[in-house]
Amino acid sequence: MSNLKKSIFKIRSFVMMAITMSTVAANALVGGDFIGNGGGIAEKNVLYAYERLEKYIEVCLTSDACKLDPRQRQIISQIAKGLPQEVRSRMLYFGSEQKTPGFFVIDGLVRVAKTGSTPNSPIYINSDLLYSKAPTGEYTAVSIPEAVAILVHEFGHHYGGYSHEELDLLGVRISMLVQSKLSVTPLLPWSSDFSAMVFTKDVYTATPDVILNVGEDLIDISAAIENEAMCYRFSIPVPILPIPDLDLVSKKPAGSVLYNLHWDKFDESNTKMKVKLIGNISNSCLFKTNILLRSNEYKMSISFTATKVNNKWKYDASSLVVEQYRDPWYKVIRLPFQPMSWGEMGFEPMIKLDK
Repeated sequence: MSNLKKSIFKIRSFVMMAITMSTVAANALVGGDFIGNGGGIAEKNVLYAYERLEKYIEVCLTSDACKLDPRQRQIISQIAKGLPQEVRSRMLYFGSEQKTPGFFVIDGLVRVAKTGSTPNSPIYINSDLLYSKAPTGEYTAVSIPEAVAILVHEFGHHYGGYSHEELDLLGVRISMLVQSKLSVTPLLPWSSDFSAMVFTKDVYTATPDVILNVGEDLIDISAAIENEAMCYRFSIPVPILPIPDLDLVSKKPAGSVLYNLHWDKFDESNTKMKVKLIGNISNSCLFKTNILLRSNEYKMSISFTATKVNNKWKYDASSLVVEQYRDPWYKVIRLPFQPMSWGEMGFEPMIKLDK
């Protein structure tokens, strides 16, 4: 079975299968305010996809990789035109088929979502179908790309009498493009407690979206990464650790790409976790008109602390530290009792961002 067919089958499974698991606590978005009793990571993935859907559709419309035919491009262009107003209206609700039997039943089948046939119609998401149970008994939450497919399908109903099959395929097209530009790095394989996600829109003209998943929370640290990314025209080498080189003539990059992200170290107790990520960052540095200099020698470190509350990890926003640094070969002289490099300074780097 091709990857496209597998993706279509997976999305349809969310739409058509009946619930066989316990009900998950629901969140709701009513009148522009978030209320509810603590919805899980799947609900937050849907909300994040809802907020970013305009960006994802724009990437699809400007990329040949989305492989839209003329009719699909017409449908998605209609959605894109009305989406800003629809998202501002915040007509997204979470509910449960188990708690309200029949509400999500359409044509005799329990659906993952339902909506009306006109713009600004509310979209109702069935939280029961946002989680799938593995043979081990663990639950897997719907991912951001899968949430994109669901939302594109529902928004499509607002702009014409399109068939479910048509909207399924369109949603999968955009979902697969998002998946191809999204890298996910879990702290431990098959663990959902800690992970980092990087969405790369354009490596030359845009900064990446960087999201931390801590417990059941999504934390967008894109602004912190953008603030720390910097281009330097000249550098005066200082071969003594930990004294940094003298970087001169600095400016913000036109775009950046964060890659090779990995968990460098973590320190865990029963109730506290200190973690650190390190990745390479390449910045598009424009110092002269029409001359693009690519800066590839820098790394980016991300460290933060989480605390376990009621057996769930909670992110400490005040603990976030983001640092762009270099670890060049010529750093051969080391001051006594100093770490080997800026990138190995543990959890208290010299530059700390105020949140």
